[in-house]
Amino acid sequence: MTNGPKNGMWPSPFNREPAPAIEPGRQVFVADCTLRDGEQQAGIVLDRAAKVAIARALDDLGVYEIEAGTVASSEEDRLAMMDMCQLGLKAKISTLCRGINADIDKAAELGIWGVRLSFPISEIERKYKLKGISDGDYLKRALELCEYSRRKGLYVVFSPYDTTRAEIPFLRRLVSELAKAGTVDRLRIVDTTGCASPQAITYIVGEVRSAAPKLALEIHCHNDFGLACANTLAGVAAGADFVSTTINGIGERCGNAATEEVVMALEVLYGVHCGIDLTRLTEVSRLVSELSGVRTQLNKAVVGEGAFRHESGMAVAGLLQDPFTAESYEPELVGQTRQILLGKKSGLASITYKLKEMGLPVPEDQLPALLDRVKAVAVSNRRFVTDQEFKQIVDTMIQ
Repeated sequence: MTNGPKNGMWPSPFNREPAPAIEPGRQVFVADCTLRDGEQQAGIVLDRAAKVAIARALDDLGVYEIEAGTVASSEEDRLAMMDMCQLGLKAKISTLCRGINADIDKAAELGIWGVRLSFPISEIERKYKLKGISDGDYLKRALELCEYSRRKGLYVVFSPYDTTRAEIPFLRRLVSELAKAGTVDRLRIVDTTGCASPQAITYIVGEVRSAAPKLALEIHCHNDFGLACANTLAGVAAGADFVSTTINGIGERCGNAATEEVVMALEVLYGVHCGIDLTRLTEVSRLVSELSGVRTQLNKAVVGEGAFRHESGMAVAGLLQDPFTAESYEPELVGQTRQILLGKKSGLASITYKLKEMGLPVPEDQLPALLDRVKAVAVSNRRFVTDQEFKQIVDTMIQ
């Protein structure tokens, strides 16, 4: 790779040294679960209309699959899923089912494309949620669930959750048997409590991949240690074909891997395509924030309001000559705009830029005094100086 900007991006050339962790040109599919795991964040309630609106936005964004909810949740959720199935969306619509036939029956009645069979595999989950089911009975039931779903004409994703705390020999046995039966289309590897490191994800996905080389794999990571995006990328590098993510990273406890972060990392850092319209990322983020009631962190990567705000004088001085001195990709790429704020850390370059932007004439010899006044106001207010406040300062000084 030439060390320079290309297509509005300038990532580190060392991302591909000595060899890329993820081969450029690979296709990775986004299975967005904002409407299921995202809504499971404590306190979030998405009604039927909100779910349909978000589904439309996700479809426009270009996600491959929308995990639309849990089929056993409520009648309103099932009606929302039925609506989605009738919208003629390009995205596939799937739903989460427990390990019972009744859930699979309900999913089929909705006219849904696929089911995600959620069946815990770790010892602690099986002890308290499946009454301590034995390995043999677990395997038998898993095969029955997949076969039953397939006979219903459904695409089958088997999700042995808490995968990252499973016994590897049994996990390999399960995966091998599922692949041999031919009744599962994809296996989802789930870091349910967000307790795995990137190295652990690499190991687990590698073990699963070696046990079933041709089975499609999906990686679903929680963010309890702030590693969800890194773990998802590790999963892709190890062989996962699908990423299970949520807009803004919403989800249980500390949330999930954020769709926008994972997609941008794959696209910009690795040259891996996800079929996503990147320019819509911020728009969809703000829709989800509004409908979920969960305010997005100001300095949230990719979509935060402050993601492309600059105040530091040294940073702005370089930015005004070449934006790539302070940014690795152009804000327009994700539907954002660059902003230069005035405040305690500003320099003369920022003052000069803002005066020109606002069309305010100030003699050059007054710029240092103007900068001092801006800094004083910022310190007094303990925040940046708004454009309106800056105009008032200028008006006062040039009278």
